[in-house]
Amino acid sequence: MRTSKRALWLVAGTVLVLGLTVASAVGKPLPVEKGNATADQFVASTGCGCHAALVEQWSKSMHAQALTDPLYLTKLADANKATNGAIGPFCNKCHGPAATMAGEFGKSPMSPGANDAVGCSFCHQVTGLLPGIPANTSHLVEANGVRRAQLKDPQAPHPAQYSAFHETAEFCGGCHNVNHPINGMHLEATYTEWAASPWAKEGVVCQDCHMSQQPGLIGPSKGQAAGGAPERPNIYRMSFTGAQVALGDAQAATAMLQSAAEITLSAPDVLGAGDKAVVVTVTNKGAGHYLPTGLTEIREMWLEVYSESVTGERADLGERKFGTILQDDAGNSPVELWEATKIKSDDRIPPRESITETYSISLPEGADRATVKAVLRYRSASDEFAKKAGVANPITDMALAEQVVFATEEARVAAAKESLENTTPSKGTNLGIALAGLAAILVVAGWFVVRSRQSKA
Repeated sequence: MRTSKRALWLVAGTVLVLGLTVASAVGKPLPVEKGNATADQFVASTGCGCHAALVEQWSKSMHAQALTDPLYLTKLADANKATNGAIGPFCNKCHGPAATMAGEFGKSPMSPGANDAVGCSFCHQVTGLLPGIPANTSHLVEANGVRRAQLKDPQAPHPAQYSAFHETAEFCGGCHNVNHPINGMHLEATYTEWAASPWAKEGVVCQDCHMSQQPGLIGPSKGQAAGGAPERPNIYRMSFTGAQVALGDAQAATAMLQSAAEITLSAPDVLGAGDKAVVVTVTNKGAGHYLPTGLTEIREMWLEVYSESVTGERADLGERKFGTILQDDAGNSPVELWEATKIKSDDRIPPRESITETYSISLPEGADRATVKAVLRYRSASDEFAKKAGVANPITDMALAEQVVFATEEARVAAAKESLENTTPSKGTNLGIALAGLAAILVVAGWFVVRSRQSKA
């Protein structure tokens, strides 16, 4: 069975490469396939000196690290081992499109432009997509040195041209939809999720969120495309901010995650012998795609609900995980990407939709009061996989809601009395305040008397 799967991968990969290469030979622009460009047609980002600020933003992004990301390289090694190397070219198209076109995979060192992974020179020479729904690096590239972007009147010392295509979500969808090359199932569907969302209907595209001046801000802003260039109203950051905290811009990624979701929590103030239920609602308020998205069988997002006493003791009330589980034809699950033929389950939150969970409240042992907390958390991979890849794997709290509850009415009254005593000034304090006020009045009055005598003199 294993040999058969490897053979299928080899045949599928060969057919895909040959078919697209033959089709591209008819004319320009050309698809992302080996032999459709030369290394010198992709300039390294270091050669874009006039755009130094934008290059600096890009350098911290996962686009810049697409060929060096340890999580990617670890998963790719597993995939190549399982498919006898057949899956490598398929994955590398997206992670190194310039290197693919220039035929530089396997070369050491790569030329600077190819080594840029998803770099300036590749993206700004894209003209459109192959026919069909965007997926599997379906970009068409005219590598003639003309730089294309959203500026309608480009002013540059190099050939430049306005590109309406660079203002569309389809530009991003060419890579951010990934379909299984043999059976066609969605492995990643970020573009498709957006296309069916309210954000798409409102005309908000990927760039408006992932390339805005700050997470949570929609759309481009005023700025300069290059040093000394005129100020324009539609400048995007080349940050491509996503959810990778450990490897990307940690501050921006954290802010992006925290702008995506919100939690509400409702619980009785007093448990007593009555209602002991806490109702928690998680809403995808800010993401134009599902939460989580992308490789959702690897990324981890989950809800933790617990109560915590004033001294830090904790009682877990429940947990819910969000993600997808892949399955093969034999019904095995979970399985790896390259083995999958269907999605067994998909427990994620669509754009502007919510999920609601109800949990039974219990307080930490011995506590007469506690804070019930609901926290939505995220990390880019399981700890096991991150350890295998040798990378840090921080947990980010995306959203939090909390409420204090009491075991009995007596406990609630006692807490209220305690709070009042802590905030009500004592008699001694009141007397001190009164004396201080009287002293201030006497000082002001004395000042006026002195001024009056000075003026008469």
